[in-house]
Amino acid sequence: MKKLVAVFGPGRCIVGDALYEDARHLGKLLVGAGFAVVTGGYEGVMEAASKGAREEGGSAVGVTADVYFAKGREANEYITREVRVKSAADRLMELLDLPDAWLAIGNSTGTLTEVAMAWDYMTKGFLPSKPLLLIGEAWRPFVEYVENEEHFEPWLHLMERVESPNNAVERLIQLLGPQERLPELTIL
Repeated sequence: MKKLVAVFGPGRCIVGDALYEDARHLGKLLVGAGFAVVTGGYEGVMEAASKGAREEGGSAVGVTADVYFAKGREANEYITREVRVKSAADRLMELLDLPDAWLAIGNSTGTLTEVAMAWDYMTKGFLPSKPLLLIGEAWRPFVEYVENEEHFEPWLHLMERVESPNNAVERLIQLLGPQERLPELTIL
């Protein structure tokens, strides 16, 4: 079965921004390695990772919420399957439950919330341990902070910072094993 990888990141970047292009590249790399991409389904990093996945011929699942549509946000055009839920809390839970791994590229308050919840739920045993990889320099201060807080020490192994999208996908393959590049199927 194809492994699902969630890509977390800010909604506030556009085509041409370095972060957008890195997220697009990440989507391509994930599909090229046999993974399917899951995002929050909207703009910015979510759109970029979905676009990269589609450009590589893969799936892009978008988890969206009625509350965001009520605020005028629309799902990005690159998702191949939409999982629509009612609230922002339901959306976050789907993004935590659905994938086999989480990657965060860039940061924002929403991205930090997703990372913190994934990490917290693993520490409490609410979710099984899954790879949680934080990509790039933007995450260095956060990782340095938690590494320097003694009370976090027992759970540091539950997340890891990597330098680049390439490093993230290489690490995922080490952690989850090589993936077959299975064809994309649409089941009604």
